[in-house]
Amino acid sequence: MRKKPWLLAGLVLTGVAAWMIWNQQTDAKAHVIFEDHKLVVGTTGDYKPFTYWNEERNRYQGFDIDVIQAFAKAANLDVTFVKTTWPTLSEDTKSGKFDIAVGGITKKVEREVVGDFTSSYFSFQKAPLVKKKDVERLNSLAAINDPAVKIGVNPGGTNEAFVKKHFPKADVTVFENNLDIPKAVKSGQVDVMVTDDIEALHYATELDLAVPKLTEAWEPAEMAYLMKPDQKQLGDVFRVWIESAEGQEQVEQLKKKWNIVSTRETVGAKGAGAHE
Repeated sequence: MRKKPWLLAGLVLTGVAAWMIWNQQTDAKAHVIFEDHKLVVGTTGDYKPFTYWNEERNRYQGFDIDVIQAFAKAANLDVTFVKTTWPTLSEDTKSGKFDIAVGGITKKVEREVVGDFTSSYFSFQKAPLVKKKDVERLNSLAAINDPAVKIGVNPGGTNEAFVKKHFPKADVTVFENNLDIPKAVKSGQVDVMVTDDIEALHYATELDLAVPKLTEAWEPAEMAYLMKPDQKQLGDVFRVWIESAEGQEQVEQLKKKWNIVSTRETVGAKGAGAHE
């Protein structure tokens, strides 16, 4: 098929000039999103504050839900959300169940193989969520890697991989619904939830729990959105939007709305105080 330039998209942003990008494309299917003005978004709906299912309102909510909707509005796209899970995320991406997946997704090689990541939008590290009374006791890898310590973790993602790698001696319970784990910490069913520090800090506030001052830095990572294969056009248009003044302003406003914070800059040998 002879290559020819295509106009990717003109993003009309409040206070920002329209953007035009030209790209060499060989696959006409890559243009369906912007021709049909439809964007199918996959999300697990179980990872506060990034994505969760609000039963009362019968819809997905969260930071990433708001971000992708803001992008879609700027790009003149109608959004349809579809359910995915952490164990099936890679396969759902590869099969084209959705155009892009959002919701606290950690960048890792295994996922990059089946799809394409957008540029990273958050840096974070793994962290434990515990009761306030346990902030001094459960504040290191060694302290948590104990048969007497009960850990709750969700299946199929980087949290479970981290637990298997660092806590082989601990008593681990896998929860199918990630939203149930913070409640299990609160009730005493488990002692620790291992997750990213952003989610841990969210629940420390919401459920009156705590994120301990760690004696060492835990595994750093980055979050991004995961697109199905061959979606260069979507990735380019998203990058233009999120790097624009309008996009950056909206993202910063949403960070404040959802109280998005990370301990990565302050956790380490010197440590930060326990977050409660």
